[in-house]
Parts: sequence; C-alpha cells; structure tokens
Amino acid sequence: MQQSGEIAMIKTGTYLDLLLMIVMIVATYYFYEKTKDPTWKPFIRHIPALDAIREGVGKSVEEDKPVHFAMGQSGGQLYSNLVSMTLTALAFLRHITILCAEHGARLIVHLPSQTESIPLIEGTAREGFGFAGKPEMYRRDDMRYYGRGALTWTQGVTASYAEEGVGLNLSIGIFYSDCPISLEMAHIMGGMNVGGTGRWIMVYAFAMMCDYVFLGEEIYAAAAQVSEDPIMISGILIEEVGKFFVYILLIVGTLLAAVGLDVAALLSL
Repeated sequence: MQQSGEIAMIKTGTYLDLLLMIVMIVATYYFYEKTKDPTWKPFIRHIPALDAIREGVGKSVEEDKPVHFAMGQSGGQLYSNLVSMTLTALAFLRHITILCAEHGARLIVHLPSQTESIPLIEGTAREGFGFAGKPEMYRRDDMRYYGRGALTWTQGVTASYAEEGVGLNLSIGIFYSDCPISLEMAHIMGGMNVGGTGRWIMVYAFAMMCDYVFLGEEIYAAAAQVSEDPIMISGILIEEVGKFFVYILLIVGTLLAAVGLDVAALLSL
C-alpha cells in the first residue's frame, strides 16, 4: 500500500495494462522488422468470400451487368474511431477495380456522404485501373454521389440497381440501417451479394442477405490479403498477439479462481 508522501511510479490497478502495452510494443517492433524482409510471407487463413468476389466479377461480365461497390452512406469517415473500416473499404475498392479492369467489367462506385473522402476514393479507383493497365476504364460518371442522409443514399443506390442491373454487389465498410435495403434490392435484381462490416450490430444483416460474408473482423484480414501490404499484414498479426494474450489471461484467471485464489485481488495490482 502506498505510504503518505510516497509517489507511485505505476498507478495501482494498472499493472496488467502495463503488461499488455509491453507485449504490444514488443510485437509491433518484431513484426515491423519482419516487414523489411521481402521473402517474409506470413500465413493468414484464406476467406472463401475473397474467391466469391472474382466469381462475381465473372458473373457480371457474362450477364453484361455492372459491378457495384458501396462503402455505406457513412463509409467515408476519416475523423472517427471507425476510420479503420474506411481504409479497409479502400483496399477492397482497389482490389475490385483491378479485377474489373482485368475482366472488362464496368464498375459503379456508390460514394458515401462524407465529401472530404471523395478525392481519396476517386484516386483509389483511378490508381487501380491504372495499375491494371486500363486507365481509360475509369469513368467519372460511374462515381455516384447522392448527398447526405441514409434514405437519400439508399434510394439512389437501389434505383441504380433497378435501372442498370447488378451482377455483383460488393458492400464493405461502415453500414447502419442503409445496408438491409440495398442488399435486399441487389438480391431481388439477381445480383450476387458479397460484403461485411466491422460494426457488430449490423453483421446480422450481412449474414442474412449476402451470398458470401466477411464476419466482423474478417474484413480487416481480407483487406490485408488483397492489399498485399506488409504493413497492413503485420498490423493484423500484432492485433492477434494482443487478442491471444487477453485469452491467456482469461484462461489463467479462470483456473486460479477455480482453485480458490482471489483473482479480484490480483487484478487490483
């Protein structure tokens, strides 16, 4: 117990937090150093929905229908704690752009309401077509902006599905109540739905309405895979280290409590 006049170097009750921080710092340094090795190819479990994206692009070409990509009405957030989903969606946008260029499929991108993100989204699409050697396939008219409001965005997206058809609908990003309607409309029009969100409260909609779904954090792992960016891949591995460290603490705590030790007292250290 801290005596009067003493200054504690570490606040009581935060030792586990400190231990977790040390583990994460070590993991960050280790995996960052690994990214400097060009031969380093870490294993990440393959997600079947990734194969479905290529399949959906082929379906679109066969049916002479466009591929649709949506990040959600709120999917352009660059200033909130959901920005990781925006960056994930951009990685998928680049991937689908390259696939459409390779197969000759038309790509329609439904822009989010956040206007500050539009140059970044358009630039990603341009870069993807250019990388695939088909810069002429970029069409500014296929970058669709509907203004603000979930209903306005949903009406614009579903109208595009109905008027222009949909072969593949790839929906990845920050979704709220806008996703059930747009996903259902794509299904009604005969499109293949592939998608996912990191917002756990809306995962149910994707699970019910998508032909292939990325469940929760799978969107981050899949984005790292399609980007082939060693920094993004190392970030996924660092998060896994932190997650399994917490799992170990839970298991150890449960076992200690089972043998009668006061776990609450240990946690208060």
